[in-house]
Amino acid sequence: MMWLQCLAATLLVAAAAGEVFTNSFLVRFKRSVGHEEAHELALQHGFDNLGTVLGSETEWHFAHRGLPQARPRRSIAHARLLKRHPLVHTAVQQTGFKRVKRGFRPLRLPETAPAPAEPRDPYFPLQWYLKNTGQNGGKPKLDLNVEAAWAQGYTGVNVTTAIMDDGVDYMHPDLKYNYNAEASYDFSSNDPFPYPRYTDDWFNSHGTRCAGEVAAARDNGVCGVGVAYHSKVAGIRMLDQPYMTDLIEANSMGHEPHKIHIYSASWGPTDDGRTVDGPRNATMRAIVRGVNEVCIFTTI
Repeated sequence: MMWLQCLAATLLVAAAAGEVFTNSFLVRFKRSVGHEEAHELALQHGFDNLGTVLGSETEWHFAHRGLPQARPRRSIAHARLLKRHPLVHTAVQQTGFKRVKRGFRPLRLPETAPAPAEPRDPYFPLQWYLKNTGQNGGKPKLDLNVEAAWAQGYTGVNVTTAIMDDGVDYMHPDLKYNYNAEASYDFSSNDPFPYPRYTDDWFNSHGTRCAGEVAAARDNGVCGVGVAYHSKVAGIRMLDQPYMTDLIEANSMGHEPHKIHIYSASWGPTDDGRTVDGPRNATMRAIVRGVNEVCIFTTI
């Protein structure tokens, strides 16, 4: 246990003082390679092939199974090992950085019951951003005015919003009929099932709450209602890991752009008043591609 505590302390000091290096590598090939060819090269040198970067046939995401997820020094030997291969142009070890979920504030249930024409979901009276009646000391009518949009038939039909977060509980009764499985992926576990890794303190429920704000079913007697309750949500699990990397962030923002209309990211750099951070190279490329392909990125 003592060595684990020392390692954690070392990583914390390293993170505060400078860069942290992950077991993830961006591998650029001199020509297009197929999955089998990339997989064989990765396996030969002790790496796992995690797929292409933004659909490119020359850029691949490798992770070395023998390296820790975070360490204070570069793994120069592993990068050199990859670069010795005649097909490899460059191999860049990915630095790790923090991404923090944006929090929420619990609200008190108001004494007045909703009018019959309003959603009958039990927590709708708490959703001040949909209809503000002065709950919790707020200013009445300072809300999204969604009831006017609903009355005109704008409820999110045929729209999919990707929730890039710590997972989406797609079996939840408020979400299971509004879940777009085809547009979903887990970039933390590298599989198509972005279900949250729940903990005793429900730390990884953030993405599910965000999904509910977007597309929770109306009038089903469960929780609240989504702002676009006839829309779909896709789960992109990418936050549940010690450090973020540029490749995970980029592939999340570039995932299935022809099936996803809006990418929602309710997270960002540490809100400590000192950290100024932003997207790296690959992530910027994903954003530019998304803008050019008429996607919408939202951040909170």
